Amino acid sequence: MSFTSTYIAGAVGAGDTDRYCETQNMKVGALTLTATLTPGNGARKVTCTRTVDGNADTPGTLLVTGKNLAGQTITETLIPGAHTVLVTGTKYFSSITSVVGAGWVIDGNNDTIVVGMAAEHLVSETPGVLKGILITVAAASAINISDGTKTLMILPASMAIGYYEFNLSYTALRVEPQGATTISVIHSPSLPTSYA
Repeated sequence: MSFTSTYIAGAVGAGDTDRYCETQNMKVGALTLTATLTPGNGARKVTCTRTVDGNADTPGTLLVTGKNLAGQTITETLIPGAHTVLVTGTKYFSSITSVVGAGWVIDGNNDTIVVGMAAEHLVSETPGVLKGILITVAAASAINISDGTKTLMILPASMAIGYYEFNLSYTALRVEPQGATTISVIHSPSLPTSYA
């Protein structure tokens, strides 16, 4: 069985509502990206939040294009919600290449939009094996390890620098340091969706 390594430096468990697109007017066309990579060398779901200014515009859609953990190009269409409602997609993106608005109709002032990422951080989105974790900087912070949303284990903050072998099966792997700990996760690579 082949394995790959995912390097994670520091806490990755927090979301960021404007990671990819900071506040800008909703429009028909490409939004300006402020970041393209998902932090932590993993993948996350994309979010969007709309802010209404005066009369609510007629909402359209956002077409998100990027890459998954297997390096495949993927897309997802998000439909922004009402004023300040956070909408979360269902696909995991390791990077974003574009966010394009369609169908917006302005009613007075421009509503604005931000595009960000959810907190859940995957290092593998297809079934495999967690071979082990190499801790290279120990910063007295726990490391959460989950299979999707089910907690498999929490490594305590007292873990010392070193390599820890697990050989643990999973269907989707989340590994999230809760502080400044630096690790390399040795695991099965994500498979292309056509082979998963």
